Amino acid sequence: MDYEPYLSHLEMKRAASVQTIRAYRSDLKLFDSFLREYYVASLSGVSHALINEYIRHMRDKTNPRFGRTGLADASIARRLAAVSGYFEYVRAAGEYDLRNPLKDLAGKWKKENEPKPVDELTLELLLTGITNLRDRALFNLFVASGLRISEMYQLNIDSIRIQSEEIKGVTHYGGSGEVIGKGGKRRRFCVDEASVVIYAEYLLTRTDNDPALFLSERKQRMSIRAIQETLATLCKRLGAPHINVHRLRHTYATRLANGGINSAVLRDLMGHKSFTTTSGYFKLSDKTLALGYFSAMEYRKG
Repeated sequence: MDYEPYLSHLEMKRAASVQTIRAYRSDLKLFDSFLREYYVASLSGVSHALINEYIRHMRDKTNPRFGRTGLADASIARRLAAVSGYFEYVRAAGEYDLRNPLKDLAGKWKKENEPKPVDELTLELLLTGITNLRDRALFNLFVASGLRISEMYQLNIDSIRIQSEEIKGVTHYGGSGEVIGKGGKRRRFCVDEASVVIYAEYLLTRTDNDPALFLSERKQRMSIRAIQETLATLCKRLGAPHINVHRLRHTYATRLANGGINSAVLRDLMGHKSFTTTSGYFKLSDKTLALGYFSAMEYRKG
């Protein structure tokens, strides 16, 4: 199964990120291995029954990384999306008679857009339980900035600018910076005072000349995989449920939405083109909904 032209198409024509290409390559490689196990030599031999068998295979697969059996529905959905996209690419490239057996599964396995913020008690357990200053700075920045993991990976020690402002005789600090987001788009992010303090404390421990903000134990730029595994290890050590790094971005959006931030500002801070995308990241609390409702009702009375 030659899927490299498809990945090149995603990269060149659709400006897919390096992380997306890496994930799709892994997904297609796994599907190719599955086809080889079943002695299926071409895409035309892939049937609905075989796709259902592949889904069962993913559900039964041991997942030692998280100590459980089977992939989550969201992971299965992504793998099926990669395979379905490849089928459509091959069809468009000339094999017009090729049938995509995943097309009618799209609705069932479509990834849900339900926001999944980390609840505040679990988040407090995690952030207060971290003893390593690098990790404390890293995960506080995730929650404070809303950066994607690929954007956090980019940060250097001079990426965040610290500013101070005096309000009523009290000096307050904050931070801001820029990253290259999806589609090569440059965007700005902000950092709150508490996270800036931890960030500054962490910088004081750095005596090396490496430009990367977060270094691994091997003194190299901390990889995306290393960041994911560090969070998984912390959750296990602290007795917290497993938290995917991306859920910290959901938490960021939920906190700001419930804080009353302007929707256009939140969209830009998240690096989205449309607020429809942003709305899939936050969950309004019952208190926020009630306040909005009664405020509107009071306005009507006036």
